[in-house]
Amino acid sequence: MGCVFHSSPDTKTTAKRNITKRDTVFSVFINSLTASSKHSFVLILVFFVSGCSSFSSKIKLIDSSASLAFFEVEDEEWRKIFPSEISKLKISTKNFQQLPNALKSIHYKRGVLAYEDWDVLVPEVYLSEIEKFAEKVSVNPEPKVYLCIFKVDDILSPNVKILKTSFYILSTENGLILLFHEMNTNVSFQTQYSFEDWVIFHPTHIKPIYRPELWLKDKQHTSMYKDKTAVKNAIYGNVVVFDIPELFANPPLFRYPKEDEITIPTEQWKTVPEKLKALEELRKNHLITDEEYNRKKTELLKEF
Repeated sequence: MGCVFHSSPDTKTTAKRNITKRDTVFSVFINSLTASSKHSFVLILVFFVSGCSSFSSKIKLIDSSASLAFFEVEDEEWRKIFPSEISKLKISTKNFQQLPNALKSIHYKRGVLAYEDWDVLVPEVYLSEIEKFAEKVSVNPEPKVYLCIFKVDDILSPNVKILKTSFYILSTENGLILLFHEMNTNVSFQTQYSFEDWVIFHPTHIKPIYRPELWLKDKQHTSMYKDKTAVKNAIYGNVVVFDIPELFANPPLFRYPKEDEITIPTEQWKTVPEKLKALEELRKNHLITDEEYNRKKTELLKEF
């Protein structure tokens, strides 16, 4: 005999009563709003729903553990938020297995005041998991860009505070590019956090940072990225290039310099007028020709 479950009349009545009560409360809330508030509420609701739907369709969780998560990033998403030159690259799975080697080289500045207080960015205990992931995706027939997020628990408050790092991984035929979104960012939670809490991610454009956050110890294969097409000095202290020399800063840059290590143009401006005066004296004394004078003057003005 087939078995069919039936709801009693009392159960149905209670369910209807609860639904009616909930709808009434929501109606009272809506009616209490002004016309402009209603409009704003509807817009917020629409943006929230569409935003969540859009985000979930752009990145997809493909592997995870207690402290690591890997996502696959849609092509249209990363090409939209990466630096222009990098967004035009042809991706490949060829060099994904170099990922652990590239990460071992990266050190992070821990102290705000102590400039030389550095430590490895990716804990060694995570490298074996990252290596397994890299081996798995390196045999994929279709190359993809991936997002890695990992956390390190706060020693004093391990259940409610973490240090969070997130970065994109792009592989080409020649090497790898790692684009950091967060680096040991302090995150606090009201209560004990869950996996869904710490992997929350909000994509934004990758822009150059000017703080000495990273230090690359591998001086043969790595450099920070510099946008050679930019009008201003655009060094990306948050983008690490591995074995792609054409994307290296020139000369290769292994950490973003301290303020007193940067050659400031104003220091050069002080010497240019003096050089111009000396050049004028050389011409007056017929020690250089007019042609030599004009050529050197043009070079000095370029420095200025």
